[in-house]
Amino acid sequence: MTIAPDQPGFRELVFSDFVRYRPGSSPSWLKVVLRVPSVPGLLASLILRAQQRLFEKGHGRLADQLRTLGNVVVGADFGAGMKVGTGFMLAHPVGVTIGFGLVIGDDVTFAGGVTCAARYYDDKPGRVQEFATIGDGVLIGANAVLVGGITIGRNAMIGANSVVLSDVPEGAVVMGSPARRVGTREDA
Repeated sequence: MTIAPDQPGFRELVFSDFVRYRPGSSPSWLKVVLRVPSVPGLLASLILRAQQRLFEKGHGRLADQLRTLGNVVVGADFGAGMKVGTGFMLAHPVGVTIGFGLVIGDDVTFAGGVTCAARYYDDKPGRVQEFATIGDGVLIGANAVLVGGITIGRNAMIGANSVVLSDVPEGAVVMGSPARRVGTREDA
């Protein structure tokens, strides 16, 4: 697999994530390196971005080794093969689990313990594991669980401890288990 020319590179992805943690700051590698020890989400972002690029370039084994590093260092599990847009923020990366087929848009925020998983865990022949597609500007609360090939619309908000089993419309606020619409999120 090759990276399309219009996709941002590793540097642009890391810097876009850095700006989410330090709004208004002009990013540089020095600023990233100085912030990593005190911002676990930024460290998790570096691991995720390195893993994402390695997988896209066909280095699956190295990407899997970074998965282990993410588990050990920040307590987050990133399955190789996810696609994550610019400006991803892991507010509290401990316990975050991202399945290998997840697609995340730009400027998305995950709180701690978010799980994005396949609907089926068994490996039956012919059964395709589907993962969520998350639109731009989505906010996902602590310990929320997204199950299967659902779509989370742009600017939606998933409440803490929610279990999302079906699509969430653009701008919707959902909560509960199973998650139900409780309101609308205004554009920020």
